[in-house]
Amino acid sequence: MQKNKDRSIPGKISKIFLLTFILLSVSYAKDNKIGDNPDGSRAIPVHVIKLIDPDSSVIWLDETPLMPFSTEKTCGACHSYQTVRKGWHFNAGDSGVAAGRNGQPWIYSDPYSASQIPLSMRDWQGAFKPAQIGMSNFDYIARFGRQMPGGSVGDDENAQSLEMFWRWQVSGKQEINCLSCHDAERSHDQAEYAAHIIRQNFRWAATAASGFASVKGSAKDMPDNYDIYAGSATLPSRAIEPAVSYQSERFNDKSEVFFDITRDVPDERCYFCHSNKTIDSRRTETWHFDEDVHLKAGMHCVDCHRNGLDHDITRGYADDSRSDMMQLSLTCKGCHLGTDDNTQFAGRLGAPKPLHEGIPAIHFEKLSCTSCHSGNRPEENLLQLKTSMAHGIGLHKTNKNDQVLPHIITPVFVENENGVIEPNNLLWPSYWATLDSNKLVPLEIQLFAEVTRPIIAHLDSLGTGDWPVLADSTLSKVLDSLQTKISRGKAVYVSAGKIFYLDDQNNLRNKDHEQAKPYTWPIAHDVRPASQALGMNGCADCHSLSSPFYFADIRKDTALKQAGLQPLSMTDLMGQNYLESRLFSFSFLFRPWLKYLMFVCSFILIAVIIIYGFKGFSRILTAVSENEKDNSTGR
Repeated sequence: MQKNKDRSIPGKISKIFLLTFILLSVSYAKDNKIGDNPDGSRAIPVHVIKLIDPDSSVIWLDETPLMPFSTEKTCGACHSYQTVRKGWHFNAGDSGVAAGRNGQPWIYSDPYSASQIPLSMRDWQGAFKPAQIGMSNFDYIARFGRQMPGGSVGDDENAQSLEMFWRWQVSGKQEINCLSCHDAERSHDQAEYAAHIIRQNFRWAATAASGFASVKGSAKDMPDNYDIYAGSATLPSRAIEPAVSYQSERFNDKSEVFFDITRDVPDERCYFCHSNKTIDSRRTETWHFDEDVHLKAGMHCVDCHRNGLDHDITRGYADDSRSDMMQLSLTCKGCHLGTDDNTQFAGRLGAPKPLHEGIPAIHFEKLSCTSCHSGNRPEENLLQLKTSMAHGIGLHKTNKNDQVLPHIITPVFVENENGVIEPNNLLWPSYWATLDSNKLVPLEIQLFAEVTRPIIAHLDSLGTGDWPVLADSTLSKVLDSLQTKISRGKAVYVSAGKIFYLDDQNNLRNKDHEQAKPYTWPIAHDVRPASQALGMNGCADCHSLSSPFYFADIRKDTALKQAGLQPLSMTDLMGQNYLESRLFSFSFLFRPWLKYLMFVCSFILIAVIIIYGFKGFSRILTAVSENEKDNSTGR
């Protein structure tokens, strides 16, 4: 294999001059890049540009070996990469960024260890940092980067640990892939991007997904001393080196390529990472489900989720610490009703202004708009949900079984920190940990996998990706084995809101624990119209003895046998007293009678008023008549 930049002398000299010109231009525009300051035109500039590789060199088709293009260097020639990197999609690894309310976590799930663990780089309540379960930043990107647009710890050299240093050199950085969102080309294949992230081809993934290149090989199969330019003298059997080939017809004589870039991100680009599938045996086809009412009305995701160059996307909820008047106008209330201090935005984008006739005002203080309008309507038997982020929806090779882990339950109603009830998705964490001074510390993946896999691997249900069914004897055996591996504390299994452990007599016990509570995150979509909103059938939709809004049982999802595991009531998540809620709902049985009673009482009162009115009028007439008689007789 030849070294990169192996060219003729005249060609080399001319290209060096060209490269010098480009670098000087980029340097001159460093603080004022051409793409950072829009001039007000709504037209999209034509992007016929040179491809620049990770070494800041222009890519020419006669080079050997050919390098993948770098989005940081290629797009960064005109747009400030570091400014974009501050955006919400890319800053999860930045400890200085406010975490905001809980969002959907990444979920480590493994049926062979009976585990599903919520993870996030952000400080979300109930989620773990990947490092807490022994997952390095490299492993984190290799597992979940399939549906990340890059950035975060994927392109931060300061986040690369020394023990994984050489693997990062082989794989390259996971730069922000601008094309994930802004490429309008139909042949752009985000599933191909995901496939190459799984192969640890981080530096090649964006090129592989583009519509004008293909990539073969796997960095995952390369040794740590692999040189991306010179290759390696010894490779594992059947291993294929990562290599890129470009469609030559896409390059003009200046080595420029046309990118079909769009400013307004198409919905389909959002769907790759933000799709949901509701598991419902009564609705098995896509057309059985209605799309979000806004999208069906012709709106797009970016109509509400807006951003500037900093890509600090508006998340659309009123208690966002970043909210200003313009951001608040893009919330449900702001768009439909106007903000509290400014009603000029009411009806923004043609949004209808609801009257909510007959609904007591307290509902708008205690309930979010999404409680009635978003997600699936609550039912007695709550549904399961599969998501792109949790289950790899849209990828080429994933387990399509509807019961594959992780199990997400929807919808549940939770009272947030502001005392407002809102619909949420719910995950019951299950993981192996140590209990020390009543504090749970999760065990590292490698440690518990070594113990659990030999014991659990024979269970039949594992082939489906669903929970294995753990008998008490199996659980006791795993806990006993784990206890020999830890230096302090007691080995426990966290699941179904409890911790399971062996007492001093080696008997299996369980108890509640604060850290074993379910992880929840709010639902915003799909939005239902008024005719399908909760409450459309009257008060009984929520205030009846059989209402799932208050009284649905939330099963405790776990690999353990369900004996003795009582379901959680919806009122528990709302922070309300179950008995008081039952009594309050019971009162609604008599409310129709109360209406009739009020009608009868009103009729009687009116009749009494009329009768006594006539009597009073008669007394007046009698008094007037007697007065006239007296006057006529001269008395």
